Amino acid sequence: MGNIRIIGIIHARGGSKRIPLKNIKLLNGIPLIGYIIKAALGSKLLQRVIVSTDHPDIIRISKDFGAEVPFVRPKDISEDVASELVTQHAIKFIEDETGEKIDIAVTMQPTTPFCRAEDIDECIRLLLKHDDLESALTAKKIHERPEWMLRIDGYKGRLFMEGDIKGDRGISQMLPPLCIPNGAVYATRRDVLFEKNIIISSPVGIHLMEFERSIDIDEPVDFKMAEFFAVHGEEL
Repeated sequence: MGNIRIIGIIHARGGSKRIPLKNIKLLNGIPLIGYIIKAALGSKLLQRVIVSTDHPDIIRISKDFGAEVPFVRPKDISEDVASELVTQHAIKFIEDETGEKIDIAVTMQPTTPFCRAEDIDECIRLLLKHDDLESALTAKKIHERPEWMLRIDGYKGRLFMEGDIKGDRGISQMLPPLCIPNGAVYATRRDVLFEKNIIISSPVGIHLMEFERSIDIDEPVDFKMAEFFAVHGEEL
């Protein structure tokens, strides 16, 4: 790996409209952010694990779990802002602090508690192995087919994609496999992050995670599902 510098940044602002202080809500007795910090610290390739937050309780808990919190996230990027702004801020801070340029920024979220260290490392390895990739991410296979989706137009539904649902298009096994980012890990080359102002940039490498480990907590029902898997996951 040579002198390649790879830094992990966990996004964990205090504001959360649907689930107050979601990032430190207890999941099976452990603050939510503790899961992704544990996974990141278990990575063989991340050299530092930084939490970007604006909330004192998140700062305290993150440090208790072993992550670094070298700054308090500025107010202007502590609301609903694009993720790339948060990661860029953290990378700039670290580069100014150390005087060394980062090569790969790994963006992670506490809302995907079943991400593992090996998932993080697999995304990083994709970039280390394939020079043509600009980014890499964790994803899950989809079950809801875009070929069958309808655009809502008043009381009418219109097919989102052109064509008709018939023949092979109506048979899921005949359709090409598709996936969607599961929100856990995004590894981005530093120059892409700043030159394109983007975290997911094509060509993008894909590391698939199982459905049950791809839970992304956004709504209260997601938290209930995560609680079920946290308790019963080993039995499934």
